[in-house]
Amino acid sequence: MQTTHSNLSRRRFLAGLTGLAAGGVLAGCGGNGNASGDGKSMTFLNWQQVKGTPLEQAIQAYEKSSGTSVTVQPAVTQEYDTKMRTLLAGGSPPDVMRINDDFVRGFSEQGALLDLKPYIEKDGLDTAAFAKEAYEFPKQPDGSHTAWVLGYEPRLMFYNVDLFKQAGVPLPPTTWSPDGWTWADFADRAKKLTDPAKKQYGALVYLDTGYEQTFTVNHGSQTGIYSTDGTQFTLPGAKEVEALQWATDLTCKDKVQPPWSALQQDNVQNQLFAQGKIAMMFATFGTVPYMRTTVKDFTWDVAPPPADVGQKTEASVIVFCIPKSAKNPDQAWALLKFLAGEEGGKILLQGGAFTPINKKVAAQLAPDGKMPEHIGLFGEAAEHLTATNQTKNTLGARELYRPALDQAYNCEKPVGDVLNQIKPQVENALKG
Repeated sequence: MQTTHSNLSRRRFLAGLTGLAAGGVLAGCGGNGNASGDGKSMTFLNWQQVKGTPLEQAIQAYEKSSGTSVTVQPAVTQEYDTKMRTLLAGGSPPDVMRINDDFVRGFSEQGALLDLKPYIEKDGLDTAAFAKEAYEFPKQPDGSHTAWVLGYEPRLMFYNVDLFKQAGVPLPPTTWSPDGWTWADFADRAKKLTDPAKKQYGALVYLDTGYEQTFTVNHGSQTGIYSTDGTQFTLPGAKEVEALQWATDLTCKDKVQPPWSALQQDNVQNQLFAQGKIAMMFATFGTVPYMRTTVKDFTWDVAPPPADVGQKTEASVIVFCIPKSAKNPDQAWALLKFLAGEEGGKILLQGGAFTPINKKVAAQLAPDGKMPEHIGLFGEAAEHLTATNQTKNTLGARELYRPALDQAYNCEKPVGDVLNQIKPQVENALKG
């Protein structure tokens, strides 16, 4: 799974961060003015502005119900991960911090994050109430639970209903079902929806980086990108290569996907879809607000990803942690538990940018008179998730193999040749 940071396009990476082990936690004073451990107050840090959002409303609801004061510190919107290291090293970090999921394993092995398992067990938390793959993502090999997922952004297939109808092409299914929605069905529709004269393409699959895990697992891969223990780069495996090559061939052979060279600007995929230039696009739940605001002249909807051996989807996860050196860990845990519960989840659901981890709340996603009509599929995704295995240095590995894949996406080399050539370097990076 990937957070907002790692959901960026392959062309953009967090500058200067090549793995936790390379530089360790930066030295320096946090200087964050953390509240003392008085049991009545705590501090909270996010990398996005909280003011005026459902998250602020949820925090305020927690304050009212608990009597605890939550100081939301100014958002760190640039180089957040570097700032996070500095705060942790300073010994007085915020009590709750947003964390890039790529760094959960590394920070955990450094002993910087509080194990939440004792809290979970002490409170007798019903973990079955949460989307399983999202909830289990922060679990470490030693059984500790060092971060907390509040929600996730499932990836579905956005599609232009008007283009389907104009071409006389059957619409995708409205339920999680493989019936009439195999990879072959998808490719056939993409061909019929492509119009070179209008520069209109039938599909766009491989720009969203979550496609790597989704489509490899759906093709029969047991691990996806990395091995279960996070030490091996399994994307060069036979099934994995076949899946990525299939997606690449939508461009290089079938010509139903925009050329890679035309996809190098930020947000270009959303713009093309909103302009009616792409009929089907693989994207996250977080794309819904943009489309609702931007698309005015055609009807659009969502469908599950096409099914091959399986039908799962990866989701970007919204992850927070409690530093081991937090002054108010009990209050921090109480806040996270509230935000993941029904009351907090219902408030967060109003934001429309991610699906709360609480399955009962997620199930409340329903048609509201706005597009997409089948928005409930995002809630149902809780039963169809796949998660990328954690590693010590996910970012470092990604910085190696994704740029290398440009050769395949530009139709210069087969996917297998590219991945097998870069595999030794990636696995060396995975060692941390």
